[in-house]
Amino acid sequence: MIWVWALLGCAGSDSTIRRGAADGRDQPGSSDTAVSDSGGTDSGSGDSGSGDSGGGDPGPCPLDMVLVDTACVDVAEGGLEVRDDDGSWVAGSPYLLVDDQEVRAVVALGSVPQAYISGEEAAVACEASGKRLCTSDEWLLACQGAAGRVFPYGDTHDPTACNDSYAGGHPVVDYFGTSEGIWDAEHMNDPGINQQEGTVAAGGAHVDCVTPEGVFDLHGNLHEWVADAEGVFRGGFYADAEINGVGCSYRTGAHTATYHDYSTGFRCCADPS
Repeated sequence: MIWVWALLGCAGSDSTIRRGAADGRDQPGSSDTAVSDSGGTDSGSGDSGSGDSGGGDPGPCPLDMVLVDTACVDVAEGGLEVRDDDGSWVAGSPYLLVDDQEVRAVVALGSVPQAYISGEEAAVACEASGKRLCTSDEWLLACQGAAGRVFPYGDTHDPTACNDSYAGGHPVVDYFGTSEGIWDAEHMNDPGINQQEGTVAAGGAHVDCVTPEGVFDLHGNLHEWVADAEGVFRGGFYADAEINGVGCSYRTGAHTATYHDYSTGFRCCADPS
């Protein structure tokens, strides 16, 4: 079954770590999120805020981020909010293309993260939320830690920890029921692919797929775009997290930053305050 592996591979000092808290800025995507009927992140209001931390030290990072060395890192993969006709922000569907919508990134902790997104679109979404795509070095440090872990949770693979063991054959073939005529942009961006059972999971649903610092899903679930003009995504996704590298070292650079399909997602970073 060479075609299966070919497509999967394509679709191929101590750190200072601290959980951020509310700092009075508008921070979309707090952990008080739920899955909306469309599958997007429901922030519960038009403009989602970070809430009140109770008057304590807000820390250097926004809510739902942790400080890893010199960068704030989202604790979960990214979702999207979309600018509505009345100017408010509403939950986007994680199964639909961005196209020409105005979007901003949210932290999809407890909700399904956004797939079907290009590296360029992910960068714009992060920037609209006052963040940016992580660099490769930042992403790797978040996944590996200062000690250089092989997986986010340790050095030995646990097949039950992360969403990296898809039980089907190939999600695209499983959805269309054939391997003929489906390896193009239209078919590989079909919203039904990731609505199949056993595909992309809500952020943090795999509770053991977490770093000691509290960052979820750096291995499996969705590929994550990083800031690389040549187009690079990392971490693997639910149906392949080993062809292009083991654990945190998984890296795909076969596409430009304009590429997107059912497997591509993202995560934001930010500079600490």
